[in-house]
Amino acid sequence: MNKKQQQLEDQRLQKERIESIKYYEEFINDTLQVDLERVIGEREKIMENLENYLELKSNIELIEENKMESMKTMINLGSECYAKARVPDTKYIYVNIGLGVHVRYTLKEALNFIDEKESFLNTRIETLTKRINQVKTKIDLVQKGIQDLKSLDEISAPM
Repeated sequence: MNKKQQQLEDQRLQKERIESIKYYEEFINDTLQVDLERVIGEREKIMENLENYLELKSNIELIEENKMESMKTMINLGSECYAKARVPDTKYIYVNIGLGVHVRYTLKEALNFIDEKESFLNTRIETLTKRINQVKTKIDLVQKGIQDLKSLDEISAPM
């Protein structure tokens, strides 16, 4: 290969590397980062849901320990706006089991349900945490590949 052909070949390879770098950077930004943000958001929602169930569990245990037959409380209406409420009978409680469905439970049944739900949500959180780590690993690998492609440019440039 003569010098001109070698230069053309070097230019073609450099152009391919630049296109590959651009492709992989777009893949990180448009696919992997979006996936990572989605999974993190999903995990945060589940963690918030778990926190709500644990708070409910704590309140039920408090009702049982104090043998409360009726009670007065403050209900969060949303946006930290509260209203006073009176519960005349604490034998039963309505628990949101998901999809806006509420089921009437005795306090013991509600505690059993919450324990099962807690176990399920913790398993789901662990699964999503593993998925987050997998996506982060993929991002790191692709970034390493990009650095390798950039270092090829630096190696071939002095020639």
